[in-house]
Amino acid sequence: MKYLVVDDEPLARQRIIRLLSSLSDYECCAQTGRAQEVISLVEHHQPQVVLLDISMPDMDGLEVAKLLSELVNPPKVIFISAHPEYALEAFGVFASGYLVKPVQQSELHTLLRHLFPPRIKYSVGNHIRWLEVSEVLVARADDKYTQLIFTDAEAVVDMSLKQLLALYPEHFVQVHRNTLVKRSQMQSLSYESGCYYVRVNGYSETIPVSRRAAQALKSGQ
Repeated sequence: MKYLVVDDEPLARQRIIRLLSSLSDYECCAQTGRAQEVISLVEHHQPQVVLLDISMPDMDGLEVAKLLSELVNPPKVIFISAHPEYALEAFGVFASGYLVKPVQQSELHTLLRHLFPPRIKYSVGNHIRWLEVSEVLVARADDKYTQLIFTDAEAVVDMSLKQLLALYPEHFVQVHRNTLVKRSQMQSLSYESGCYYVRVNGYSETIPVSRRAAQALKSGQ
């Protein structure tokens, strides 16, 4: 995912890039302090999102957003401004988001996840497909690979459970050393014949849960 940062203050640009540095899927393709350069940079780099200040000396950010909206394939625009009073006007030029300085990392990440739901790449024969992380119900370690189970289908990916959990901690919870489940779809936790099991909405089988994970689930962790 490529993004462009536009702000006439170099430190402000650097801060945004730093806030996004922990998102491995995001790459800063360019940055500029001149609003008049934005259109040419977008046409050259084709970013998916532009992080745009409003108050700049050579051109108002609202004007830039209007020009961007007229492109054939316009990027999404997130305004980052010290002036909350411009928010209503910003959405009038098709802004996808509005954050007030100083921007908090959690706010920025949450907004980007909303605009660009995270996806996982997998292969079917010679075809590459993409699966939104939100669709995954169960992830199960299978030798050197991981089996992803989603509604009415399965996929195998070359990612470990540890990697999945580190990348998407808000989505997955680990219930066993070889199993992750979708946190929001856990239906019930039961204890039968000396073992714990969890049911997940949309998945027909009960899933074994380790004692440590069961204690964490019961305590609300």
